[in-house]
Amino acid sequence: MSSKPAPELAAIRDELAKTDQDLVGLLATRMRLIREVARVKAEKDLPSFDREREGAHMDDLLVRAKEANVPEDVVRDVYARLFAASRLEQRRFLQARAEHFSIGIIGGTQGMGAFLARVFADAGFAVDAMGLGQGALSHSGAAAIEVAGRNDLVVIAVPIDATVRVIKEVAPHVRKGACLMDITSIKRAPLEAMLEVAPEGVDVVGTHPMFGPHGVDFDRQKVVLCRGRGEGGFSRVKRLYEGFGAETIEATAEEHDAQMALIQVLVHEKTMVLGSVLERLKADLGRSLQFASPIYRTELAMIGRMFSQRAELYADILTVNPEAPRLSHVFEQEAAFFARSVAMADRDAVVNRFRQIADYMKDFAAWAKKQSDAILDDLVRHG
Repeated sequence: MSSKPAPELAAIRDELAKTDQDLVGLLATRMRLIREVARVKAEKDLPSFDREREGAHMDDLLVRAKEANVPEDVVRDVYARLFAASRLEQRRFLQARAEHFSIGIIGGTQGMGAFLARVFADAGFAVDAMGLGQGALSHSGAAAIEVAGRNDLVVIAVPIDATVRVIKEVAPHVRKGACLMDITSIKRAPLEAMLEVAPEGVDVVGTHPMFGPHGVDFDRQKVVLCRGRGEGGFSRVKRLYEGFGAETIEATAEEHDAQMALIQVLVHEKTMVLGSVLERLKADLGRSLQFASPIYRTELAMIGRMFSQRAELYADILTVNPEAPRLSHVFEQEAAFFARSVAMADRDAVVNRFRQIADYMKDFAAWAKKQSDAILDDLVRHG
């Protein structure tokens, strides 16, 4: 049988309950203001997600939290949830008022194509998805050229090695006034093929969603857009991605492929080499996790993530990008330098090279430290 709380504790609890009720009232006011923000953004054709604004606002709140003696992690966690709820409210508002049109997705039954088909269909778009199999495109007896010819936006979402071939098969059949786009992780060759084969009067856009097929939609994800032909199609595609929460980045196909050589080729090759070394060593990964720091756990998780996916995807990323051989050669040279230094126990060589790299990265270091601290703090608390 529980005893009755002391009067002073009961009074504190009453005040706490009243404070919580006030907080709920403030949250309701906040959500009303968010809907007003969404209305203005819809009127001004602005994206639902503004990374710079959100980051600056969080920084201001953390300064205020320190002044008020509120733990930083509490403020960060609470406002991360509030920001997520705000973004979702804005996306719902924008999608409810968005222009709706038909979307044909060739390669829309697997991977990113299937993900896009689900996201767009759930929002009320008329989606016409079909798969790629046995060298022929088919879905319920419908030919790819029929899908290409009857939709306002035609999306090529097939594997990298099939993209240019499929574009050349279907692009001539896209109707005038429609838009043709791809979602491949290289841009130069697909964009050239679409511009070459698609009829005049068909808008062309190259896109690259910089994320995997998971989540509810594109919230806080980045999508690269490369102009091909037609302002109308470009604007339509940009609004479509941003209406589902994406942050869009415009680039030329050449710049995109050069950046992907750094972001994808170099990083994925490094990850693949690490996985290969672990396999050669027959390392006991489960046992190593018992000793692991948060950084090692994160690194190992990313290695395991890669090798849980399709080999062909990463083989294409490493071998199709025209910038890949040059970066891979530099990677090989730097790896050989450190291997020689380790083999010769040349401590000075490692220190000197480390300091050269640190000097190069000095202006980047403050951001990197802040980002990595947040990641590590979250892993320690939740990992």
